[in-house]
Amino acid sequence: MSVFVLKLLAIGTMFIDHLTYVSALSGFLSPSAAWYRLGRAVGRIAFIIFTFLLVNGFEKTSDRKKYLARQILYALVSQLPFTLAFTGGNYRPSDVTLVAYDAAAVWPLLLPLAVSFFALSDKRFDKSFFILAAAFALSGLRLTLGGITLFMDGHMNVFYTLAVSLALMMALEYARSAGRSWPKALLCLAALGVELYFLQRNADYGLLGVAMVIGLYFLRGRRAAQIVYAALWCVAEYHASTYYLIGAWAALVPIALYNGKLGRKMRTAFYAFYPVHLGLLGIIFILLSK
Repeated sequence: MSVFVLKLLAIGTMFIDHLTYVSALSGFLSPSAAWYRLGRAVGRIAFIIFTFLLVNGFEKTSDRKKYLARQILYALVSQLPFTLAFTGGNYRPSDVTLVAYDAAAVWPLLLPLAVSFFALSDKRFDKSFFILAAAFALSGLRLTLGGITLFMDGHMNVFYTLAVSLALMMALEYARSAGRSWPKALLCLAALGVELYFLQRNADYGLLGVAMVIGLYFLRGRRAAQIVYAALWCVAEYHASTYYLIGAWAALVPIALYNGKLGRKMRTAFYAFYPVHLGLLGIIFILLSK
C-alpha cells in the first residue's frame, strides 16, 4: 500500500467515526445501537494510520519546518469546525451570546514555550514553535453566538496533538545533534514537557496520543517493532472496549502492507478534509436538529 492509499483509508474511517459520533450527539442515533458501536470501532483505524503517516512524513520530508507549520496551521483552522461539530449543546441551542477568554488556563501553556524558544536563538530552530504557542492561546477562547458554541476553551482538536508530537520529534533530533548547545536543547525539551502535561487534559488523545507518535519515531526503520508497539498502545488506549480494540488493531494490517511508495499526491486535500468535513457535519446536523 502506498501513502496515498493509507491517506484514503485514514480519512474514510475518520469520516465514518465522526458521522457516527455527531449523529449520536444530535440525537439521531442511540449510543447503545449496534451501528454506533460499529461506526466508532471502524473510526479507531484512523488515528493509528495518522500517527504512522506523521512519523513517515517526518522521515521523508525535505523541510521539517514547513511540515510543522502545516500541522499548526490546520490546528488553528480546524478549531472552529471541531467545536461546532463536537459540542453537544449546539444541537439544542439556547439564545445565549457569550465571548470569554480563560487566560488562567492558557498562560501555563504559553510561558514555557515563550521563555525557552526565545533562548533558542540559533538559525537552525524553527519560528513555527512560536506559532504553536499562539495556537495554544486560541484554545483558551470561548465564543458562543446565538446559543451555538464556535470556540470551546481548552478543548483542542487532534492537530494539536500531532503538532506537539512533531515539535517533540524535532526537539529530540535537535538534542541529538546539539553538541555544545545541549543546555538549550534540554530547555526546549523541558518546555515541551510542560506542554505535554496540559495537552493531556485538553486535546484529543492527549499524552497517550503523543506516546504513540514518539514510540513509532524511536522505532522508525523497524516496521515489525512499530506494529508490536502500536498493538500494545491499542491495548492501553482501548482496553475498556473490545469493539474499539479490534477496530484499532485492524489499522495494523495496512501499515504492515505499506510499500514505502508515495503514490498519488493529495497533501492539501488530505489536510483540508478534517476541518471541511467537521464543519459540514456540524452545520448539517444543527440545521436538522431545529
